[in-house]
Amino acid sequence: MNVKASISAILFILAFDPIRFALQAHSASDVIAVQMERDEDHWMVGVRCQIGGSSGKWHLCVIDSGASHTIISDKVLNAEGPLVDITTGNGAVRAHARQVRFTIDKRLQFDSLALVQSDMTPSDIEILLGEDVLRQFRSVTFDYEKQEIDFHR
Repeated sequence: MNVKASISAILFILAFDPIRFALQAHSASDVIAVQMERDEDHWMVGVRCQIGGSSGKWHLCVIDSGASHTIISDKVLNAEGPLVDITTGNGAVRAHARQVRFTIDKRLQFDSLALVQSDMTPSDIEILLGEDVLRQFRSVTFDYEKQEIDFHR
């Protein structure tokens, strides 16, 4: 490649910088800030959410970034679908895999595969949002000063 072609290529890259376009593509409107809810009993945080196909009640969905899968108690949703074996921090368990519609803060809706489990531990937590849900977003940030969780699309 000659010098003139190299300079043209560099000018083209600077003029049409893909990083700049990527940053502009994700504006503040792509962020949904949701009020952080605290589970004081377990020192965890979450968000209020509804599960499609359940009672329509709002639940505390505890965010568990260390969990590979989202787990819902059978107290919230009927345990239907194929049985799968999973290994959790509490050992090996069996759960039903099923597609679920989540609504967070009325502004954020998405579908995800979830595992419905009986006898969840701890028993007073109804929903654990795992990495399978969090990975659906470009990033999820915790703003403890504002008490918000920002979901970036």
